[in-house]
Amino acid sequence: MRTLLIFFVAFFLVTKCNAQSDLLILKKNDKTVQSFYAGTQMHFFTGTHYHEGSVTAVEKDSVYLIYYDVKQMMTTMGFYMLDTVATYPFAVDYRTITALKKERKNFDWGTSGAVLMGGGLLLTAAGLLTWVFTKPNSEYYVSTGFVIGAAAIAVAGYFIAKLATKDIKIGKKYTLRYIKLK
Repeated sequence: MRTLLIFFVAFFLVTKCNAQSDLLILKKNDKTVQSFYAGTQMHFFTGTHYHEGSVTAVEKDSVYLIYYDVKQMMTTMGFYMLDTVATYPFAVDYRTITALKKERKNFDWGTSGAVLMGGGLLLTAAGLLTWVFTKPNSEYYVSTGFVIGAAAIAVAGYFIAKLATKDIKIGKKYTLRYIKLK
């Protein structure tokens, strides 16, 4: 009984009890859109770099993150599995964050636009090559309407991809606010 009591006292002296940690709040026109605190994922841009990682702490002027470098590794039996190669802890001043990456929950218009643009460019190139290497009115000669339609598909894909990949820019509409809870 006495050793059990000593064990529990030693256990509670060693463990660190954390209450709530501070947090960052993303606001759009003074309405809370998203909160960032220890344990959440953050994907953001600073002036020159793109960062992503799991938030470990938020303090006065900094966000402390840890980046997990995950690679596909082969096991001894020849199977592949994901393995954490390294972890990189780093800190960023939250006032240097210029944009946050928007999470995609629905249909991915950006990828669809890029595929449409690539297909349109490929068809346009193929049509133009048939104009160069085949004789008019032959079996492989492509009509003008086909090439114009393929180019229009490529242009439409470009605009769809461009409109779909907007990130949350910190500034007039969106703001990051530090909330002290401790």
